[in-house]
Amino acid sequence: MKATLEIITKWLTKIYKTRSKKTIAVDHIDLEIEPGIHGFLGPNGAGKTSTVNMLIGVSSITEGEALVRGRRAGSIMVRREIGFLPQDPVFYRNMSAQEYLLYAARLYGLNKTDAKKKTKELLEYFELSEEKGKPISKLSGGMKQKVGLASILIHDPKLLILDEPTTNLDPLGRKKIIDYVRSLGKDKSIFVSSHILSEIEHMCDKVTIIDKGKILLTDTIENIKKLYSNAQNLFILDTNSNNLILDELQKNEGVLKAWISEEDNKIHIIHKQKEKLQELISKLIIQNDIIIKNFYEPESSLQDIFIDLTTKGGK
Repeated sequence: MKATLEIITKWLTKIYKTRSKKTIAVDHIDLEIEPGIHGFLGPNGAGKTSTVNMLIGVSSITEGEALVRGRRAGSIMVRREIGFLPQDPVFYRNMSAQEYLLYAARLYGLNKTDAKKKTKELLEYFELSEEKGKPISKLSGGMKQKVGLASILIHDPKLLILDEPTTNLDPLGRKKIIDYVRSLGKDKSIFVSSHILSEIEHMCDKVTIIDKGKILLTDTIENIKKLYSNAQNLFILDTNSNNLILDELQKNEGVLKAWISEEDNKIHIIHKQKEKLQELISKLIIQNDIIIKNFYEPESSLQDIFIDLTTKGGK
């Protein structure tokens, strides 16, 4: 295993069997997760939680192998080095946030002095000091999720694994958790599973897209957008006389399609060669004494790419 990798899997597979049915939840996936904030994106039922459960050791591996920070997934040494927040964390309802963090600290082997110090630091960091004495059952969803995040940081893990960390939160609570994840990512590696594209786009540097148990794509969000934007061969042009320029473009053999969009009133052009199109536009601008306002390749949104990949199966 490369020293820089936080997670690596080879041929990792999870199969659930009943008397009448066999379901392949995770289908022979290979992952290499580098330090940083890495998103694990897929629709519900794609295999995200099954993968996470194998990585943390609560679910057996059917085939293949998984290493976390260089050690076998699920081993005691790995559990000491990771912090895991499940989709729906369960708390002792009558415990306060402070009591729960102290309890978590002792479970991880911190002595009383260190446990109190770390609990105080985390309560302050997550802005929970004023609510520290309230029973967790009385806290809002956002506050409960902050308690959950604080509890997995109590032993200062090197890697955080988060499964749908903003589920059931309102927009403000969701933004808070995203901000905390981004902040924590400055010092720790984070592997975050989610089906919410806007979350992944705001939190993560790199993303793996999974669907039907198979990996469709792994890359930086920036590279993915560039790749798919270029693949569309779509360009947008705006001038002070769009109708005139559109007529001229539609006469050119190199222009596959050109139209004025009802959404932005700009000319949308599909052309296979950007340089040829630039030459054509320059010629038309000069010939017709037209003022060009804008000309660019639109960037695909992560949502567009995600829908395209999951509907076509990555083909």
